[in-house]
Amino acid sequence: MMLRYSFAMKAEADKLEAAVRKVLADGLRTGDIMQDGMKKVGTSEMGDAIVAALAA
Repeated sequence: MMLRYSFAMKAEADKLEAAVRKVLADGLRTGDIMQDGMKKVGTSEMGDAIVAALAA
């Protein structure tokens, strides 16, 4: 939201949101959103996965 609304960086916000969607679709979850059948990871690992998805 910060990128999109505070900094008017729509393209960057879209890329970040797509990366988050990919990581969630891959089954990674932090404890606060954990669901059955998903892989529980810490915030550092979740962040690393999102960064990797951005780079892909």
